[in-house]
Amino acid sequence: MKNKHISSLSCKEREKIRLKAAKLFKKNKPQAEVARKFKVTPAAVNYWHKAWEKQDIKGLKSKGHPGFESKLTDEKRILFKKAVLKGPLAYGYQTNLWTLSRLASVMKKVAKVKFSGVWTWNIIRSLGFTCQKPQVKAKQQDKQKIKEWKEKRLPDLKKMGDKTWILSGL
Repeated sequence: MKNKHISSLSCKEREKIRLKAAKLFKKNKPQAEVARKFKVTPAAVNYWHKAWEKQDIKGLKSKGHPGFESKLTDEKRILFKKAVLKGPLAYGYQTNLWTLSRLASVMKKVAKVKFSGVWTWNIIRSLGFTCQKPQVKAKQQDKQKIKEWKEKRLPDLKKMGDKTWILSGL
């Protein structure tokens, strides 16, 4: 039986598992038993055990997020989110439609940080926004005429059968 991979856990959750494993190491429990208990690979437990032997619990603590510290601090993220919620019209754009290039430009103005389109998209998603397709409607649309058409003409078209073309979404 294969053990489950736990990469979907957060850094803190993985650290908690390693610290629980350390308690079992102190009780001289076999590494295979620890692996089964926490549903991890024996190789991972072996790695943890070596780190525990060298540095005790300190060796199992999280080393933190790798790489550079982000230029987009929490305060700048909040400023950027407020800017996105104001909408593109507040920043001088002609339409009320966000694009990645517009978002990146506004982020540069508001937060003084520049990112590529791909990374801007990751930031937007992390702020809780999703991609939305704008709904296109004719400017000259008459709601009363549409309602009348749906009530009077559409039922007659449906009676004509499958060979009739009916535009959906009206």
